[in-house]
Amino acid sequence: MLRAALYLVIFGVIMGGCASQAASYTKNDIVKITDFELSPDESKVAFSAVTPVGNLDIWIVNIDGKNLKKLTFEDHSPTNHIARFFKKYHWANYFEIDMHSPKWTGDGQIAFCQELKKYEMWGPRTISKRFRTIKPDGTDKKSQTDLDRVIKQESATHINRFKFSSRSEKNKITILLKNDYLWILRDGEIGPKKLIQ
Repeated sequence: MLRAALYLVIFGVIMGGCASQAASYTKNDIVKITDFELSPDESKVAFSAVTPVGNLDIWIVNIDGKNLKKLTFEDHSPTNHIARFFKKYHWANYFEIDMHSPKWTGDGQIAFCQELKKYEMWGPRTISKRFRTIKPDGTDKKSQTDLDRVIKQESATHINRFKFSSRSEKNKITILLKNDYLWILRDGEIGPKKLIQ
């Protein structure tokens, strides 16, 4: 009986993890943002964010806060659904897949790291890191090659209580990461506003 219940749980996790990627996503699907990078043309922001499942995925949004789009879907993977279950009960010996560290390439794609970690009793350890690229519309996900050169952006700086910041001279906006969320501060304004409304 216990074995049948276990098989049913695993089947449910796999089926739930394989849901359609065409579902629409909103700011409510973002638990916290961990890092970001402004596009070279200063029109978009690529970022990695923790999903409700608990893993990191890559997202993109226009600098005006519109057209939020999820580009990777590791929150659908059975591996991450099993990891969520194990974390809930504070168990060890599970794997988790994260997509993080978005960077822009010279041809307008987003390069990022796909990291597989194993969580053991004594802590997490990285099993593998793969570097991939994807177009801003979410198509053509592939392994990064030597031709996919990352554009060196100015390094993010720390300002007051903000973790990272980046500047768009074209739009006269400073983008800030604080309290796990992206904020924008327009020139001449006193306080920042959330980028994604």
